Amino acid sequence: MKLSEIGEEALIAHIVNKHLLPRSAPGLLMGVGDDAAVMSPDEHGLLTLLTTDMLTERMDYLIDMITPYQLGWKSVAVNISDIAAMGGLPTWTFPSIGFRPDTEVSYIDELYRGMIECARRFGSVLAGGDTNSVKGDAVISICQMGKVEEARLALRSSARIGDRILVTGCLGDSLGGLTLLLKYGLDEALRINSRLVDAHYMPMPRVPEARSATETGAIHAMMDLSDGLGADLPKLCRASKVGALVHADSLPVSNDLRNVAKVLGTSATDMAASGGEDFELLMTAETDAVEGIIRTIEGETGTRVTEIGEITAGGVEILYHDGTRKPLTGGWEHFA
Repeated sequence: MKLSEIGEEALIAHIVNKHLLPRSAPGLLMGVGDDAAVMSPDEHGLLTLLTTDMLTERMDYLIDMITPYQLGWKSVAVNISDIAAMGGLPTWTFPSIGFRPDTEVSYIDELYRGMIECARRFGSVLAGGDTNSVKGDAVISICQMGKVEEARLALRSSARIGDRILVTGCLGDSLGGLTLLLKYGLDEALRINSRLVDAHYMPMPRVPEARSATETGAIHAMMDLSDGLGADLPKLCRASKVGALVHADSLPVSNDLRNVAKVLGTSATDMAASGGEDFELLMTAETDAVEGIIRTIEGETGTRVTEIGEITAGGVEILYHDGTRKPLTGGWEHFA
């Protein structure tokens, strides 16, 4: 069986089950199964969080369409987003890079400037890493550490039937930027809508928003939207053993995406439901707590929060304004 036939999530499950990887062990409270691994409390009572993610040339970025600074920023941002998804604060960043020997040193300087500035923006520090040479495509892999109070640890496995589903920000902007880049090239994409291109290249991890959310004590489940609502909400539901119903008309869509969707001849709502790399927060909470959560996050961070549906007993569906229900699908699949 090939990787393309089973996909990323099934591959992870296969590795865990075949090789008996521990979901917990002495000192390890949670291994595989969430946005980050969780280690036992330190002397201050804080849990250690650990995550890793990589970007590969041609698969995750096109070298002639992204600056090294943007690439450095994004490579760290996607990892810090995982720490935010657990309710944590980033602490230490360890980048490992593999580049061809003919790469200019000035390119690597700019790459690290982007990494350092992103890490610093969210309270983390580059504290080591590794470098290597490659003969083919470049690879950037980040190991990111963080910390979180036990009471504020957020998991994707705690959603409850009847919960409301919330998201921060707008959905689909990153896909809008990527689609412009692939269809028109960098210069024309920037002319059409530079904000959507920026949303794709320089995501903003929702660290303050996640801290505000967990401060309320009312969040049941939380994760970040890295692969898209259509891929990530089903992951949350599988982890929590529940279903979900999303209301298409409630999906938060920016005016920029609406305008670009018209240019592209597609649906902004569909892009919001299926687009990946928004790195917004996906949260669930009881109905009575929703107003307070929204008020707290928006009041403390200025970031929009929208209720988009509810947790159900089974199935993950999207409901359209004409009453049509369909399975919620889409999002990014690494081995497709």
